[in-house]
Amino acid sequence: MFIFIKHGDNQQFLVNSNCSVLVMLHYIRSKVGLSKTDTIDLCDEMGTMKLLFLLKTPREYASKFLTARSTYYVCRVERGPPGTRIENAYKAFVPLLKKPEPALIDALRIQCDLLEKSRLKMLRSQEAKKAVAVESSANLPNKSSRRSDERATRTTRFTRLTRPTRPTRPTRPTRRGTVEALRVDGSYRRELG
Repeated sequence: MFIFIKHGDNQQFLVNSNCSVLVMLHYIRSKVGLSKTDTIDLCDEMGTMKLLFLLKTPREYASKFLTARSTYYVCRVERGPPGTRIENAYKAFVPLLKKPEPALIDALRIQCDLLEKSRLKMLRSQEAKKAVAVESSANLPNKSSRRSDERATRTTRFTRLTRPTRPTRPTRPTRRGTVEALRVDGSYRRELG
């Protein structure tokens, strides 16, 4: 299954989409002359981004996300400056065309803004979860008081379990640390002591 890729000054080439997304994007980067570190994606003629660069599993087949015999434009994904707080921010989706249509640029700008808002919303929710986790851990007792509480609980459970419910039987110690208990019939039974 093949797709058409348009770039530059109305140049185009065919790409076999029956391969992994990772391999296909690598091939497209080399065909349009971009470096391996440049983040790219494809958009259709209406300006709808395919968001292939966000896939969790880039080894999936590209044919799963792209329509056969369709035309796609190569877009560079511009992010914030590296080493800054906003390095993961989405700045723009830039089509690699000499003269892109204004409708295409508007559609890409709107999608970029929506993606950035979604990213910020996710960051806020993660920060809120961290704040709740810190508050809940601050309300827990410290380790030393928790240990003493556990010891008291264990001691209470142990005394409950070891409290005799019937009269004790006479025992005699043996060499190996076991105790022989006298049975009702007069014979001795070995128990760990």
